[in-house]
Amino acid sequence: MSFSDGPLTSRSPAVLLIDDEPDIRNVWAMVLGMEGLTASTAANGREGLEKARNLRPDVVICDFMMPGLNGLEVCRLIREDVSLKDVAVILWSAARGIDADGCADLVVEKPVHIEAFLADIKSLARRSAEEN
Repeated sequence: MSFSDGPLTSRSPAVLLIDDEPDIRNVWAMVLGMEGLTASTAANGREGLEKARNLRPDVVICDFMMPGLNGLEVCRLIREDVSLKDVAVILWSAARGIDADGCADLVVEKPVHIEAFLADIKSLARRSAEEN
């Protein structure tokens, strides 16, 4: 099963998925990899921030409801870090009506429509790559 609509660029866009649910991280890392994206994962906000600063991915997908730093706090810290200014940020959650307060490029409610979500990720990755 492929959701691909063709290659994105000469290099694979990098996506960092921050989510405290191991099954979600594993499945989405596999799906993103099948779509030609380079996927990295983090189990919590602090680990995610560290990986974002080290890897400087094109897109960060961050769960909202996590212990410790929640997703909105992670998004704010990414936005405040000048070294991550071109990183696109997606905040996703099973919670409804989340206001990202301008800290995320996109807010997505789980469950997601896979094809539409992948199209959004690729679009943000292209934009992020163009800005670098």
